[in-house]
Amino acid sequence: MKPTSNNALPCAVFGHNYVKSKTNSDRTVELTCCHCNHITTTDTEGNFREENSINKHLQTTLRKLYHLKLRTDKPSFG
Repeated sequence: MKPTSNNALPCAVFGHNYVKSKTNSDRTVELTCCHCNHITTTDTEGNFREENSINKHLQTTLRKLYHLKLRTDKPSFG
């Protein structure tokens, strides 16, 4: 891992220092590094999954499409 700032230097030397930032309803946990704000999640078995910007962009786009679909599927009475 190449550190991009001085805040990420401890992560490059010692590894990330994760703290729990969010617990999801499907029993997965989102962890954030307190030094470099790197985000990773755990699956239901407790294994780490890396979150990258492409996945986050894809998730937000899918969420927007889902909400747009909900708005357009409402039946109009009257």
